[in-house]
Amino acid sequence: MHRSTSAVRRACAVGTTVALVGLTTGLGIMSATAASAVEPIDSTQPVTSAETPAPADTTETPAPTEVPSDASTDAPAPAEETPAPTDEATTPDDEPAAPETTAPAAETPAPTATPTPDVTAKAADATVTIDGAAKVGSLLSAVVTGFDEDSSYKYVWADQNGAVLSKTATYRIDPTDVRKTITVTVTGMLPDATDTTAVTSEATAPVTQDPAFLGTDGKPTKAGADADHPLALSTAAGDTFSYTFRAQGSPEPTYKLDWFESYDAENAAENEEEGYFPSDQLPDGLTFDASTGELSGVTTWVSEWDFAVTATSGTASVTQYVALNVEAGAPAGIMVYTTDRAGLFDDDDSDDRTTWIIEPDGSVITLSPEEFIEGGRPTIEQGGTLVVAGGLVDRYGNPIVDDDEDAPVLLPTVTSDIASDVIAPDPDFGEYGLVNVTFPHASTHNLTVAAGAFSTSFPVEVQPTAATVVTPTTPVAAAPVTPTNRGGQLAYTGSDATGALPWALGLLVAGAGLIGARTLRRRRAQR
Repeated sequence: MHRSTSAVRRACAVGTTVALVGLTTGLGIMSATAASAVEPIDSTQPVTSAETPAPADTTETPAPTEVPSDASTDAPAPAEETPAPTDEATTPDDEPAAPETTAPAAETPAPTATPTPDVTAKAADATVTIDGAAKVGSLLSAVVTGFDEDSSYKYVWADQNGAVLSKTATYRIDPTDVRKTITVTVTGMLPDATDTTAVTSEATAPVTQDPAFLGTDGKPTKAGADADHPLALSTAAGDTFSYTFRAQGSPEPTYKLDWFESYDAENAAENEEEGYFPSDQLPDGLTFDASTGELSGVTTWVSEWDFAVTATSGTASVTQYVALNVEAGAPAGIMVYTTDRAGLFDDDDSDDRTTWIIEPDGSVITLSPEEFIEGGRPTIEQGGTLVVAGGLVDRYGNPIVDDDEDAPVLLPTVTSDIASDVIAPDPDFGEYGLVNVTFPHASTHNLTVAAGAFSTSFPVEVQPTAATVVTPTTPVAAAPVTPTNRGGQLAYTGSDATGALPWALGLLVAGAGLIGARTLRRRRAQR
């Protein structure tokens, strides 16, 4: 596709014109229980019936003593001694008193004082998390829990170095935050608290940035965002060309040459199996450096070349579609196309005919159904007519077309060194520069095609026939032997035709064989 010979190239030139990052935090929940103080029992206080175990000890009353004979008169005496067992039961020498007083004390929490709220413990229940992806352009918001519902909050967003980024409830990540981590500190009132408490979130992951192509001004651009609106680049044949594709992103973007057509992208594997790669979309002489994103080189092939470049950062990618227009260089001569006019415009038989391309230096390229060769000579039978077209080309054989549709079209002048040759504009396409030359006599005829300051001459072999009847297309007046124009000149004209029309007709003259040969040669060059 890109390795045709210079002659073929000149012949063919006439026919072509983020990944998102998520953050979650675990919440550590701490609980605290107020301790209950137990008041000690004061043993100096009177013992109540509930606290005195004396009744339980009365079952151990000592055995009755002997009663004297006059016991009836002394009976009240034991009643007066009744408190004595109580004193012994309260603090006996051989029994510990503590176990008997501990149980009743634990069952009486009522006198315990109400503890003061433990604010420090409850502060651990207040949390703040960050909602939003850690990448440029994302909106981060703080999600708080554990604060008083009626509390108002203060926010401070900061990077890993403590630099304050914002003091609002939300924060939109700026391009300057790339590769930073971000936290938010929220200050609010806890329930039943008398002072505010500040809680800080966990840090985000390092901030990333989806890739975006940059313009020549260093700012993100939408140029080339889709194939219908490609980035327009241009250069001239033979000029040194360089353009660097740049994209911002984090991680640092990488580049690759990509397919312009969606069909090719969908069938990339099949294309590569057939030896067709994205680099084949570039003109001969230009190369793409994936490590730097630079497209550079020198090309001599005039056409518009469509391709794409993809930048990838992490798991996110962006593609820029490009239309590179390679224009012709300065005029260097005239290239001529000629073929037998018989049946050319009547039937689509161009595949069966031979076409000759004459370069500015007079060298010839012969196109036929059987061969494509450098060399040969235009040949026609006596009495036959050649249709001739030509136009300005640069030194590489690229046609020069005026992009200004209102500019006058420069059409060629055709002359012959044989006075009897009949030269006239083609009756169908003469206004576009096609000239018919009829040859009444068999011999070698030298034709000259001129336009402006340039001209190209070439020989035509007219083969004799047994009997030839020539019907001139226009009246032929006597002519001198020296080359003269016989009606074929249209020179500068105010025709409505655009500058490309003469070359479109030139393709018609060359026929489908030219296009087929060009494609074949380019495919062979790829192998």
